[in-house]
Formats: sequence, C-alpha cells, structure tokens
Amino acid sequence: MSEISHADVLGVFVGWERKNKKIAVVGSNEGFTISLRNGNVTLCLDDMLQLSFREEGILRLFLRGATFWQAEPKDFPAESRDWVVGFDTGIQIRFVNLDMQCFVFPSKEKKPG
Repeated sequence: MSEISHADVLGVFVGWERKNKKIAVVGSNEGFTISLRNGNVTLCLDDMLQLSFREEGILRLFLRGATFWQAEPKDFPAESRDWVVGFDTGIQIRFVNLDMQCFVFPSKEKKPG
C-alpha cells in the first residue's frame, strides 16, 4: 500500500461522486466493526466525506488529521475477500485515533461488450 496525499484523495472521492460509483465501506476499532455496501459519495469537503446508503442512512467520515493509503481488496484476509468481490482499488483511511481505520472501495468499472 502506498500513501496518498490529502489533495489527491479528495480528487479521487470527487471523481467517484461524479461517476456515481457504488461504494463499499469497512471500518473498525476495538469496540465495533461496520460494513456497508452500495452507497454513494454524496458530499466531499476538505475535512469531511459523506456517504449515503439507501436503507442504512448516512455515514460521515471526518478526515481532519487522517492519512490515506491505497488499498486493494486482495489485502483483506482470505476469509473476508468475498465481501469485497466486485470492488476495485480503494482507499484506506487511518484516523488520528490509531485504533480506528476504514476502507472505502468503489465498484469495478464494467467492461464494454
């Protein structure tokens, strides 16, 4: 995984928003795990990313002080990879609280044909 600058990651999120990409999110800390699929980026500000999920509602990720890393679905343990089938290279968000991390993956581009 390679680190991505704050400016570059905002460009990625805005691109996903413009393309109306379906988004999957996996996040955890020592107290909980969250996993949501089929969301969309609905707002991307300098220090906040908002993802909307139909039935589940809205997830806001506050990005101040976070670092960003490229993440591949294949980086997940084998027993968890089924969850990210159909998703492409995404972003790992490492928050200031080192116990909290989150993975955001866009759906794969469908090949014409």
